[in-house]
Amino acid sequence: MKRLLCILLLALGLFSCDSYLEENPDDRKELKTVHDAAKLVANSYNQGTYLFIEWMTDNVTAISDNTQREHMTEAFTWSPMDSYESQESPTYFWENAYYAIAHCNEALAVIDELNGDEDLKAVVRGEALISRAYNHFLLVNVFSKHYSPNTAADDLGIPYVDEVEDQLFKNYPRGTVKEVYEKIESDLTTGLSLLKDDYFVGSKKYHFTRKAAYAFAARFYLFKKDYLKSLQYCDLILDGNPSIYVRNLSQIYQGTNFDEMASKNSDVNEISNLIAIRKETFYARANYGYRSSNAIFDIIYSNNLQEENDIRDQRWSYNTGAIVAPKYNELFRYTTSNTGFPYFIQNELKGEEVLLNRMECHIMNSEFQKALDDYHVLAIKRYESGGIVDIEKIKAFYSLSDTKNAMIRFLLDERRKEFLDEGLRWFDIKRFELPITHIDIQGNEYQLIPNDIRTAVQLPESAIANGITPNPR
Repeated sequence: MKRLLCILLLALGLFSCDSYLEENPDDRKELKTVHDAAKLVANSYNQGTYLFIEWMTDNVTAISDNTQREHMTEAFTWSPMDSYESQESPTYFWENAYYAIAHCNEALAVIDELNGDEDLKAVVRGEALISRAYNHFLLVNVFSKHYSPNTAADDLGIPYVDEVEDQLFKNYPRGTVKEVYEKIESDLTTGLSLLKDDYFVGSKKYHFTRKAAYAFAARFYLFKKDYLKSLQYCDLILDGNPSIYVRNLSQIYQGTNFDEMASKNSDVNEISNLIAIRKETFYARANYGYRSSNAIFDIIYSNNLQEENDIRDQRWSYNTGAIVAPKYNELFRYTTSNTGFPYFIQNELKGEEVLLNRMECHIMNSEFQKALDDYHVLAIKRYESGGIVDIEKIKAFYSLSDTKNAMIRFLLDERRKEFLDEGLRWFDIKRFELPITHIDIQGNEYQLIPNDIRTAVQLPESAIANGITPNPR
């Protein structure tokens, strides 16, 4: 198995595989039972974070007293991030995504030949397909332009790897965004037809359960602008009692200890946290590079039409002037007595996102009262007095007479508040073609215009060197 993983990683321009090449090339014989395949699929969740895209958003600013890092400045100025290839870099994310995909493909290639319960085989196959789809989905949304029905057939996608390779220098074409989305949809829908929760134990939050897969499907179809299908998957989670999928922040943010609050925020036992993935990253260290400030928090949380305190406005300050909300509790994995890797547990799909996705679907379908009803389910657990608003108040606040445009502005502001430091703001900037102005630590100004080609992050240098077409610049 390791030899086949190595071939894929080399061909995609990833890290050295010298140690792998010393292994027996027929390592797949180690997969003897369906439980072996299940363990392999359990390793198909990318431990590299995509949170470097947060530094590309309007959620951050220059913090002069922070420790400056070149790769963070590159992200902030929408330049190729090629000075650094470890944690929170595009290279690290790309590597680990394709490594995770290789695990899926290896399990799918042999599972029919393995000994074991046929129902369990179907579940493992379903999880592998959904994980493969999700990893490709994140890759295409980071390294390609956002899906647009008008341009997706021409926009560069990413290599969609759906088989175990036996050629060391196979050409991996990028295809188009449309083609990538079609393959994601095929894997996703087939995987959902096979997936059952009965075979998962414990919290079940470290795997794609059906609800986590529904949340993925809701985001996928939302990004594809298929609001009817997105709405259907949102309803599969939320129908009946949507409020249970919204965390009560008044309880989470009790006390005075940052780590305790962050741990409660990401607790896998929270119903709203639908899938948890371990991420090796320094991202939680807000005294590095470009981060939020009091001024940014004022823009996001204080200037609100509800005219009341937002419970999400939790300002934990570093002596550098950086401000951070208690979302990530950094842990550490020691590899020697005094070295290792920092990491945290990230909940990548959550009930709050599903609720706001459904709100967006209602807005796009001009069902504005339904959208407002969904907003109020969230607001009652986010604002001290419940955050009650009506459509006319929203239109007046944004000085817009068109209800849909006003509701979209309102939705985007609420999404920005809810998903600060989680990366979704960058996807919203791409989806809604929002302009940004950044001023770097030296005072230089940079502008990102609507539909800017730089919203597609440049591929790693190693991938380009191995023949994969780079993004235009």
